[in-house]
Parts: sequence; C-alpha cells; structure tokens
Amino acid sequence: MTRSHKKFSVCATETANGERGMKLKLGLMFSALMLSCHASAAPSFKTYDIAVPLTKQGAVVEATNKFMATKIGKSFKGSLHLNSYLANGMNPATHSFVLLMDSMAAIAEWEDGLAGNPDIMEFWSTLEANSTPVSEYMGSLIKTWGDISNDDRIWQVTRFYSTDPATMVASMDALIAKTGKRFPGQTAIHAMNIGHRNGANDSFSTHMLVNGYESVAEMEEWINYLNTQPAWGEFLGAVRSSTTWQGTDLIQNAVIYDDNMDLEEFLD
Repeated sequence: MTRSHKKFSVCATETANGERGMKLKLGLMFSALMLSCHASAAPSFKTYDIAVPLTKQGAVVEATNKFMATKIGKSFKGSLHLNSYLANGMNPATHSFVLLMDSMAAIAEWEDGLAGNPDIMEFWSTLEANSTPVSEYMGSLIKTWGDISNDDRIWQVTRFYSTDPATMVASMDALIAKTGKRFPGQTAIHAMNIGHRNGANDSFSTHMLVNGYESVAEMEEWINYLNTQPAWGEFLGAVRSSTTWQGTDLIQNAVIYDDNMDLEEFLD
C-alpha cells in the first residue's frame, strides 16, 4: 500500500514535522554495531528529533514534500515518517523524522550519497531556518508481535535499559500468548544501537518497546483491558530485575513517504 504524503487530522502540532538538518553523521562506527543484540543485518531506523515552532511547521512540511518529489528524494529505498509528539514528558522535541531501511548500513549509504546534492542542501537550509535539532539515534528490530499494518498511525514508544534482552523477548512471547487474541495492534522490540537517548531517569536506553494502533481510542481500550489481566503482572514481574523503564512517548504519524517501502514491507 502506497501512502506518500498521507496526512492525519490537521492539528497545528501535527502537520509539523521538521527534520533538522539531517546532518550526515557519516562515520557510523562499526565497532558500535557489535553492541547490538543481534549480529546480522536487520530492519533498522534512524530518528532525528527536532523542535519546530507552531508558526513554522507548514514550512517544514512543504520543504519535505518538495525534497521527496525530487529525483534523489524519489530514489530513497526506504520509508520516511514525519511524526508529531502528542506527549513526551520533558523532551523539548515537538516532531521527529524517522528513516526506515533494510539495515543500518543502508541508512549510512543513503546519507553518504546525499552529500553535496543541491536538493538536499536546499532542504537542510529550510530546516535550519525553521527548526532546532534535539537528538538523533539509531537502532534495529529484534522481534515483532501482532498484526503488522500500514493503518496504524499512533505509536506508544517506551524506552528501557535491559541487562537481559532475551528475558524481555521471552516474557513478551508469554504475554502475547496469553492476551494476543484481544490485542488490536502491533508491538516490537528494537535495540538502540547508536545514540542511546537518555530516558526519564537520565540513564541510557538500550531498547525500545513500540506499540502501534489505529487510534488513541484503540490504544486506550487495550491498556484498560491489559491492566485487568494477571498476565500483565506476570510480565512485569518477569522483567523487573533486569529492566529499568525510562518513560513513554505518544507519537502520531503526520506525513508518510513510502512509495518504495511501506511499514508492512519494512517489518516483513
């Protein structure tokens, strides 16, 4: 399913997404990749958090639309998501750009190929004039559960520090086995390989637990149900000694550019 330039309801904070100078931090240190929980290439992401004033959000979206319509923009082999933060604690970011590709190497290669291109230079110039960079980080998929769907536009992203990722995955297996028939969305665990954004307790996050839903109402219904289930308490107990929870963000897709790879293809 192709949904390039698909927008959600036009709330001022939602149509804004700026990608702050996707600054090419090229030097991906491959030694850092060894810190990942899995050695082989896996579907990967790179996130750029930015802060965009309300009055400048339209300019950021317009610049992104323009860049993605260029020859080099159309050559992007992944999926680009412009997201708005609906709630994210003390994080000053209002929006994020998320690149989804087959591997971290593919992301690095794509960004390397942008250097010196006049279209990307124009894009960066507009972003620099209309947004402020906050953070950037990079990671890869470990495992998914549930119904992977392009229709999911609401994302509940929980960062955590784990000393035993295998126990987290096994515990999630057990939770979904007991409650999955009622689970309306999709969930995934990602390793945060580079950037390791600080959590709410100001300690580094090693992983993210990401839940996707079609709406906030669907998410709320699931949370209310899950909180009544013994399996939820069993899950929390199983990971308590090896996991430090670091806060949850609520994110909504604002614009998605996925002509060459949609979410279902990314997670397939």
